[in-house]
Amino acid sequence: MYSPLGPSKFSIGDKIKEFLVKKKIGDGSCDMVCLVLNIKDTKRAAMKLEPLMKSKDDEILKMEVYLFKKMQQSKHVCQLLAAGKTSFYKYKLYIIFSFFFLIMSLLGKESSDIRRRLHDRKMSIGSVLKIGIQSTTAIHDLHKVGFVHRDIKPSNFAMGRDEKANIVFMFDFGLARQIMFPDKDGKLKLREARKKVAFRGTMHYCSLNVHLCREQERHDDLWSMFCVLIQLLSSTLLWKGMARKDSAHVKQTASDRVLLAVNFSTILIINYELAIQKEKRNLQGCPDCLVDIKFNRNKISIS
Repeated sequence: MYSPLGPSKFSIGDKIKEFLVKKKIGDGSCDMVCLVLNIKDTKRAAMKLEPLMKSKDDEILKMEVYLFKKMQQSKHVCQLLAAGKTSFYKYKLYIIFSFFFLIMSLLGKESSDIRRRLHDRKMSIGSVLKIGIQSTTAIHDLHKVGFVHRDIKPSNFAMGRDEKANIVFMFDFGLARQIMFPDKDGKLKLREARKKVAFRGTMHYCSLNVHLCREQERHDDLWSMFCVLIQLLSSTLLWKGMARKDSAHVKQTASDRVLLAVNFSTILIINYELAIQKEKRNLQGCPDCLVDIKFNRNKISIS
């Protein structure tokens, strides 16, 4: 349970560095998102705010800033414009509240919003392929720096704006976990898995590993990504509306054809196209698990 040291109240017009708060555009369990305006060039951006927590283990935004910095080489991650810690004062004497902030480039519509606006709430095969290839590349970029996302879902992917309108961006790394650390020679070494962990992620898209409270690894992100692609293409998933326990049972026992809930030839097309893109781009370790997809009991495997 997150325990902030104090309330996170702010007003329209408050200034943080060279950014002016314009309005609130969203919030989460421990943070909020605001639209801000750069005073210097009048460009708009997005800012995440998180109050200081009583326990440092609850300070999610600090880790997210750290990950953002490591991911700046990826074209599928927002530009980090500013980050830090600041406080609001009363009469320039008394601190009202303190918080961490992260300011990043503004994105366009989320993939979930785009799908819901379409006829029958379905995307074409071509659109799903484009989103799938770019999203999987984004996941690959995350894995390369030693992290897993642990909450892959449509609302965590969005299109860019202006000249980057055709680029898919991945965001919200609040549940990400570092699974690889550099050894004494500088090579990344896999972190030892915990025997049992708490449920992390979104039930609709998570793998069976998550239901079983097992440590999430890279294939779990890809499992979730394929669920996302199926929903974009077919508008639904087989376990929609089910309780967590029933959802896990369906994921464990349903056949591939029933689980995918769409024409199987369509899935073969998606697999084939992703395999071609992997060969062209040499995306090592990226769409491997999407070349010949089999929903096994605890992971996606390649035959």
